[in-house]
Amino acid sequence: MKKLRFRYEMHLQFDAPVNDHRFTLKCIPMSNQRQVIQKLETYIYPNEMLSKAEDSFGNLCIYGYTDKPHTRFDAVVSGEALAGCLPYEPAEENYRLGRYRYPTPYTKPGPALKEYYRKFQAEYKNSKVQIGAEGNLSKSIVLMHMLHRDISYVQGVTTVDTTAEEALAGRRGVCQDYSHIMIALCQMAGIPARYVVGMLIGEGLSHAWVEIYHDGCWYALDPTNDLMVDDQHIKISAGRNYHDCRINQGAFRGIMVHQTQTIGVSVEEIGKLEE
Repeated sequence: MKKLRFRYEMHLQFDAPVNDHRFTLKCIPMSNQRQVIQKLETYIYPNEMLSKAEDSFGNLCIYGYTDKPHTRFDAVVSGEALAGCLPYEPAEENYRLGRYRYPTPYTKPGPALKEYYRKFQAEYKNSKVQIGAEGNLSKSIVLMHMLHRDISYVQGVTTVDTTAEEALAGRRGVCQDYSHIMIALCQMAGIPARYVVGMLIGEGLSHAWVEIYHDGCWYALDPTNDLMVDDQHIKISAGRNYHDCRINQGAFRGIMVHQTQTIGVSVEEIGKLEE
């Protein structure tokens, strides 16, 4: 278990004044069984009208509105986290798992996913002896190893709109793509799975991984790095896909306005605790 210091910051610069700005931010990590958040500080500008509430997935959101003209928008969240407290997070009631069992437009299976799933079935059958057990977790671990082996991490070849089918067909992508592909294949195997956004030591930007349901709990796997999520990760939000976990959503009024976005994430270890 590690003690981490984190800082997430996002800055929007407008080349002309905007107003009637409405926004939703999902950038605040919450305490749970895997992590304890301490010394949390937030800075939002403009901040005339702000409120906080949880969305339908249990993520903490900041809702804001301003009608005053402004040329910049800032969101900064910092604090400390005790990470890796437990390797799992107890799941919600069974009736709430339904939304994580079925595909969304991001994870709808096509020919590439169906063919890869057949390959996974054969590989898992040959791997059970080494794993020593059957079940959602062992299947997901085999799948994670396969994806890390077969998909190349390449920036700039996919976008936030790229589907799991498209990314798998190209065999290239980033953490968002690895996560969507793994969610799609887990759901094809009958395993509830969800998308997670968070922060990771050394990443420099937000990071995405997957949580799978096993024996009443959510276990987190990072297919991009081929590892079980541990005390280097800080979770911010979870949902069915990227869209459910978008850190910044909003709308504003302006005349021929262009915006420039800058994002920075830092996570550093500041201590190690006895387990």
